[in-house]
Amino acid sequence: MTPQTKSRLFVLAPLLAVLALGLSACGRRGPLEIPGGASQPAQSQSSNVYSPTRASDKPKVIVPSKEPFILDPIL
Repeated sequence: MTPQTKSRLFVLAPLLAVLALGLSACGRRGPLEIPGGASQPAQSQSSNVYSPTRASDKPKVIVPSKEPFILDPIL
């Protein structure tokens, strides 16, 4: 490889990577569409998905430990 070829490679590779990442994000934002022959899905009785109804669905409380951490003096 000649020096000129290497410099082109170092310029083109990042440009192609940015282009590929940018194009990979193309699409429509929103919920998925239902296929043509499918019927509407049944709506759940609970309208709020984020409020748990059973005790087992509630998040567990996390208690931080009292032990010192090695990076505590830095923080």
